[in-house]
Amino acid sequence: MRKFSLWVLSVWLAGLVGWILALATGPALTLPGPPPVMATAAVLMDARTGQVLFERNPHLRWPPASTTKILTAILVREHLPLDKEVPVSTRASIQRSGSSIGLETGERWRVEDLLYALLLSSANDAAVALAEATSGSVEAFAQLMNEKARAIGAKNSHFAVPHGLYHPQHYSTAYDLALIARYALRDPLLAQIFRTQRWTLNRPGGKREALENRNRLLQIYPGADGIKTGWITQSGQCLVASATRENWQLIAVVLNSPDIYADASRLLDYGFQNFALVKLAAKGQILGSMFIQGQRLEVSPPEDVYAVMPKGERTIVRLSFREDLSLPIPAGTPIGEATYLVRGRTVAVTPLVATEDVYKPNLFLKLWRWLVKLLF
Repeated sequence: MRKFSLWVLSVWLAGLVGWILALATGPALTLPGPPPVMATAAVLMDARTGQVLFERNPHLRWPPASTTKILTAILVREHLPLDKEVPVSTRASIQRSGSSIGLETGERWRVEDLLYALLLSSANDAAVALAEATSGSVEAFAQLMNEKARAIGAKNSHFAVPHGLYHPQHYSTAYDLALIARYALRDPLLAQIFRTQRWTLNRPGGKREALENRNRLLQIYPGADGIKTGWITQSGQCLVASATRENWQLIAVVLNSPDIYADASRLLDYGFQNFALVKLAAKGQILGSMFIQGQRLEVSPPEDVYAVMPKGERTIVRLSFREDLSLPIPAGTPIGEATYLVRGRTVAVTPLVATEDVYKPNLFLKLWRWLVKLLF
């Protein structure tokens, strides 16, 4: 693609529509140093855009322990209705290593109760029962997990079990777990379960039992709303956390930390204190124009454009257009892309589409333009 580059300086002003063009950016702000994180691997990610704001060994393969259950829950939600009754197999009932809720062979449990047990109590027997109900076996479910992980973009992970107990071929990374968590948060029910602190479990036969969420961050960090803890000997303490303030949600992943809650809190504080989620452009907002065969073609993004930027920073936007354009061009036709930069670093890229239909000028239109020019 040959690029017809148009550089403009754009400053987002709250309450005003459109862009203000200027000749230079304002002075860049100096951010404080990275937070003192103790974890072996860590990532801080914006939940909306997927931008990474902090990373330490983000692609280091590591046993994910019970943070595995985030992916298990995603697959359950995509394959099983909440009111479906799941029969408990012998394999599920004897899965008592680590956390469990004591499933018994032959019992029938509702998917909803097993999901809450999976995510609040980190029940490994519930993980097996749900995996078998979804795919017929734990092994088939593991294959489904890997297919889903690749589809989400978690390319440095391999899953072998639905619960996260140690397996030599079961691993993930801080970055991949952040991607999986970001995907899970799009499901309103999973987001609700992640932030639930207490749940009344309905056992077969009518017995009720109170479950407590093991994620203490929900109690100690303002705005915390998820997601999942994990621990096995091989992994150390792990946490996939999330928090929302002023409608902005961040995801923090810490693997093998001596204090997962302190590390997650430092990461989240670093994000909320030093960055801001900015709406760079609205769907349909005209960002620029060009002339093709004497016709003016205006371009706009097909969706709202967001980016996370250091507080007080300004963006430069670069528009690039296709070289093979010719009339007619229907509205919505891909025209090129807009790249947003802060201090030379790309913070967002969005496609550009034709805002309206643009046709070849006919004889009548040419005559009309000649008359307008003659008279005015």
